Amino acid sequence: MEQEERFMIIKIGREHYGIKINDVKEVVPNTEITNVPEKHSDIYGIMKCRYGCVSVIDIYKLFNVQPDSVDRVIIILAVGEKLLALPTEKVDCVVNVSFEKIYGIPPIFSGPSQWYMRNVIVSDHKLVPIIDTFRLFEKIGVLEETELLSQ
Repeated sequence: MEQEERFMIIKIGREHYGIKINDVKEVVPNTEITNVPEKHSDIYGIMKCRYGCVSVIDIYKLFNVQPDSVDRVIIILAVGEKLLALPTEKVDCVVNVSFEKIYGIPPIFSGPSQWYMRNVIVSDHKLVPIIDTFRLFEKIGVLEETELLSQ
C-alpha cells in the first residue's frame, strides 16, 4: 500500500500553496480583524474565534504578494496548543499525495518567501509549494526554539 500525506490547497494572491492537513485546526469565513498597536510587523491583527483570541499573520506582506480578491477565508493553524490565523482568498481542495510526489525545494530558490516553504508536491500535474507551518509560528515568535526542535 502506497503511503500518502494530505494537504489543503489554498490560494494566496495568484498562486496556490499547500498546508499539511494535520496543521489545520479549522477553516472559518472571513471575520473582523482588529488592529493592535505596536504589534509584530508580520501580524495583521487579532480575531476572535471559538478557540479564543488568535493572532492573524499578514501572509501577503510576508510573501510580498498582492491579494487577488477581497473575498477571504481564515485558516486556523495549530501547533500543539498554539494557534495562528492565516487569511487566504480560498481553499481549493484537499489532496492525498503519495510520498514519491513530495519533493524538496531546490536550493536555487532563495527569496524571502522560500524560507517558509517545506516541500513541493505534484497535484493535478502542477507543482504546489507547501508552507512550513512551524516557520510561520517561529517567525512571529509564537513557538519557542525548544518547541521547534522537538517537531
